[in-house]
Parts: sequence; C-alpha cells; structure tokens
Amino acid sequence: MILDHFVSPEGATLVEFDYAQLEIRVLALASRDRQLVYDINNGVDMHTYFASKIYRKPEAEVSGEERRVAKGFSFQLQYGAAAKGIASFWDVPEQMAKDFIESYYDRYPGVKDWQDSVQKEAETTIDQRGDRVGDESVHSCYIPSIWKDPETGESITRYRTLCNISNYSGKPYAPPTKCKNYPIQGAASDIVTMMLTRLTRLHDPRVRLVNSVHDSLLFEIDDEALEQSIPKIHSQLEQVPEVIQKVFSVTSPIPFPVDYDSGKTLAKVKNKA
Repeated sequence: MILDHFVSPEGATLVEFDYAQLEIRVLALASRDRQLVYDINNGVDMHTYFASKIYRKPEAEVSGEERRVAKGFSFQLQYGAAAKGIASFWDVPEQMAKDFIESYYDRYPGVKDWQDSVQKEAETTIDQRGDRVGDESVHSCYIPSIWKDPETGESITRYRTLCNISNYSGKPYAPPTKCKNYPIQGAASDIVTMMLTRLTRLHDPRVRLVNSVHDSLLFEIDDEALEQSIPKIHSQLEQVPEVIQKVFSVTSPIPFPVDYDSGKTLAKVKNKA
C-alpha cells in the first residue's frame, strides 16, 4: 500500500488531527436548526436515522451498507445535489432520493430556510460585468458567507460566481448548488485556516506541519516532544467556538471536537496497516 511508504524520520512520529463532522457542524452553525444542533450535541446517529426512513425499517435493523448510502445522500444534499443527481450517483430509484430529501428537510427545516435565504440574497446581487463564456456575455452574482458584520448584518465576505440561465425564461439566476455549498465549504476552510494560524504560537521546532487536507492536519513531531505537544495542539484546535466568537462575534451552539491518530507510517496513522 502506498501509505506504507510515507514514513516519519528517525526519532519522530506522524500525528494527524482531524475535525469530526466539520461541515455538518458548520451547517448547524449557519442554519441554527434546533433539531440539527440537538442531534449533534446529543450524539444522535443521523445517518442511521435517515437510513431507517429511506429503507422503511427500524433503526436497529439498518445495515452498515444502508447507513453508508444514507450518509452519502446527506453529504450530497449538503453539497447541493438534487434527487436526480443523488439517484444517478447511487444507482437507486429517484423516488428513494426524493423521499430522503423530504425526510431530511422535515427533520431539519431550518437548513432549508437558511439555504433559501442564501439563494434569495444572492439573487439580489446579479449583475453583468463583462464575463464571457465562449462568445457570449454572462451574468454573475455574489453568494454570501456565513460570517456577518455584527452591526449591519451584512456578509463580511462573498463568493463571486457565474449565474445559471433558465431554460424557460432565459433569465439569469443564482446557482442553487453553489448557494448551498460555497458558504459551508468556505466557512470550514476559514476555520481550519484560523486554527492553523493560532498553532504558530507554539513556536516549537520539534513540531512540524507536513500537510493539510480539508479538515485534517498532519504533523511530524519529535518523539521527545510527543507527550507534551499532542495535548497542546489538540487543545488549540478545539478552541473554534472561542475563536469565532472573538473574530466574528459568533456564538457557536455546538463544539468542534478533534480526533487524532499517530504512527511511524501514514498507513498506521490512517489505521490501514
């Protein structure tokens, strides 16, 4: 396995820190959906719950594969996929995907309300600035981030993107997939970047950042510093609520826990050795 060939130097260990359910937690932070916040804070297995709905069976009878499918449905819906796209990807009847989407929004209506509000806000920013696709001039719009100015309520940052064009009216509209996806992905990236910046305060040459991928950070730590450094890094990374309160004046209704694993090879770290 290729992971076996990523080996720590002699006298050091690879340690990976990984944010648990980062994007789902950002979605709860953005939407403030009460049920989603409750489910996260109380350890509810939402994937098993939705699997029981789409397969029409008690949660206790849901198989691992059925849970995996429901988990995939959930993430694709969060990324902006519609029933047709979800059904095509998983090679299941479209009605199954529609039933899932209905049950998802029934349980988390605040998520739908938030997604609709982002779409509406983006629609108000449609303009034409000379962007071109081929030989045609196209419209663009600005999708708001989840970070707001505490005094004005205006978005601190926005994501500029090209508009979709209606097949019926020919009018431009904000792309629904990007309206659902960009604010969540963008905020997750902001959080990881902010927390990584805070780690530079440790100023320890025995701790070296090797790589970062999405919501995980891979370090190379000298063995003599492991016992001291791992708790420090772990503690720093879990201070997301305190940091976003300080930077954005946002009170988080949920924690941002971090898992970590270590090993002399990346295969060991990933528990695939």
